[in-house]
Amino acid sequence: MTSKTWKERILNAATKEESVNRQTLRKRFRIPSTEMNNEAFNNTIGRTMRHLRADGSLKRTDRGTYEITRKGEKTLAYYQA
Repeated sequence: MTSKTWKERILNAATKEESVNRQTLRKRFRIPSTEMNNEAFNNTIGRTMRHLRADGSLKRTDRGTYEITRKGEKTLAYYQA
């Protein structure tokens, strides 16, 4: 069994939540700020979210808030197949 990539985890969270941002992802992934500070969070998860936005899998609804698109759902289906 291989571990899920951050891309797959973020897309999965975006399908289950109405929209995703820093707080919802911290709760969903169970990452306390004592374990991963904001800088490390932005460098890993934040960067992945920006890449997903650039390729059209997520759309930005507000500053730091994203929703999944149809392309993102297809990408997630590819990972789960």
